[in-house]
Amino acid sequence: MRLLKQPFSVTLRVKLMLTFVGCLVLSTLTSTLLEWGYREIQPNDSDNYDSIRRTVNERLDKLDKEWAALSGPDSDERTAASLVDQAGEGGKLRAYVTDESGRVLFRSSEAPESKLSLYELLMSAKQANNRQPGAAYTAVLPAHYRDQAVYLIVSSKLVPQPGNAYEINEMFKFLLFIALFVLFFYALTWRKMRQIRHINRGLNEIAHGELSVRLATNSRDELGLVAANINSMAEQLARQQEKERRLEKSKMDLITNVSHDLRTPLTSVIGYLNLLMNPAQTNAPERERYLTSAYNKANQLKKLIDDLFEYTRLSGGEAKLERREIDIHHLLEQLVSEFEPIAEQRQIAIESRLPQAPLYVVADAEKLVRALDNLLMNAVKYSVAPGRVTVTLSAYPKRAVIEFENEGRPITKAQEELLFERFYKADESRTGDPLPDGTGLGLSIARNIAELHGGRLAFRHEQGRFVFRLELPLNV
Repeated sequence: MRLLKQPFSVTLRVKLMLTFVGCLVLSTLTSTLLEWGYREIQPNDSDNYDSIRRTVNERLDKLDKEWAALSGPDSDERTAASLVDQAGEGGKLRAYVTDESGRVLFRSSEAPESKLSLYELLMSAKQANNRQPGAAYTAVLPAHYRDQAVYLIVSSKLVPQPGNAYEINEMFKFLLFIALFVLFFYALTWRKMRQIRHINRGLNEIAHGELSVRLATNSRDELGLVAANINSMAEQLARQQEKERRLEKSKMDLITNVSHDLRTPLTSVIGYLNLLMNPAQTNAPERERYLTSAYNKANQLKKLIDDLFEYTRLSGGEAKLERREIDIHHLLEQLVSEFEPIAEQRQIAIESRLPQAPLYVVADAEKLVRALDNLLMNAVKYSVAPGRVTVTLSAYPKRAVIEFENEGRPITKAQEELLFERFYKADESRTGDPLPDGTGLGLSIARNIAELHGGRLAFRHEQGRFVFRLELPLNV
């Protein structure tokens, strides 16, 4: 099977590379946009820590200003406790007021400690800009309460550890990128995968004998070429299957036709012989007529066997040519003279249009005579009486052309296609026809002989005018 070839707009390899690059770009852009949106909604640890510092400092400054009003000796403890609790912002922060020893005098609701280490608090406040993972932010200011030194302390809760958060975010970004890549790759390759599934389904149907299945070839890449070749394969398989079906039918027709054509003359011969075996029931003229009829039927039977044998040898490639130089001009003159008495009985005139000079071809004389005899017999037999058969010989630079032309009954296009089929016969229901019944192999044998010599036998028909054209290579 010859493979089809077609130009590719973009090869499948390039499409896959472009798809891979496109998935990388789309995944990167999408993950970046999602990360940006997440940061807008959920600030990162650094932004959160700065916000906590601002909040702690602002609450401490506010507490310091409000605490200044309570610096006198008559300060109300209830008011002081309320101010400290307000600084805790309802549990978001921890607010304390301690004496110089670290004993807690006032505290907010979420502050459980009753004593604090002032040294650690002051060190924590000193190192506020060097945040440690998991540490709280603390701010401290000195103040007075009832003529004694106290410390105003506002502290945040524990800040999330930035190191662990960073690792979790990077892993999440990597997994998100992989998921997006797979999603985009699936979306971009979906059409190609559908085409591959369609090709696979079509191949499966063809493998199960559905040779009418055809695949879409709208993709101008290797897959489109594969689909086109599969369609071509299916078409060739369908033609081969049809050819084998016709061959099988032809074999059955051959057996049927041979059996019929052999039985008919054989039955006649047996009937005449049965009559001759009873001489008392027949007279001499009747016996002579029976013998003549039996002889003619036997000859018809022999001609059928000879034609069948010759056709089998020619179509099977077993025939061997005994080539020699032949004057085809002289051969046609002899053939026409032999057929003239038969043609006259049918009121058919044979006109020869032959060149004066000899014309030589290298051919098998016996087979060439058989082909010419079959063609001239066909022309005479199927001519309308009275009528004319014209035999023309023409010479060309590399070939000799012999044409047999006659006027006969018009035939249909379907009949034209069957003329060279073996055992095909036209209407022979004529009475008093001096020509023997045909076998339906004459034209098939003539065509095989022409092709065996490197020539060809052509035919044309127009409104009852028939022309058979035999071309043979010249001996240059």
